[in-house]
Amino acid sequence: MSCLKSLFRNPTLRRYLLGHLLILIGAYLMEVTKSMLPMALAASAALMLMVPLLRQLGGRYAKARSSGSRER
Repeated sequence: MSCLKSLFRNPTLRRYLLGHLLILIGAYLMEVTKSMLPMALAASAALMLMVPLLRQLGGRYAKARSSGSRER
């Protein structure tokens, strides 16, 4: 299995990448409509879609930290 396929199997990472796609779409719509509203909405959505990834990474960090403290 390729590295790219394994990355896209993770739903958390897919949401994160969707957030970045929304930012690009919002930037395009901002240019077309000459309004800041599409970019603001896209950025807000991207932040909300980033939360599961941050929770997952935080959980991994906490787990690694707790297992590291047990070894001492």
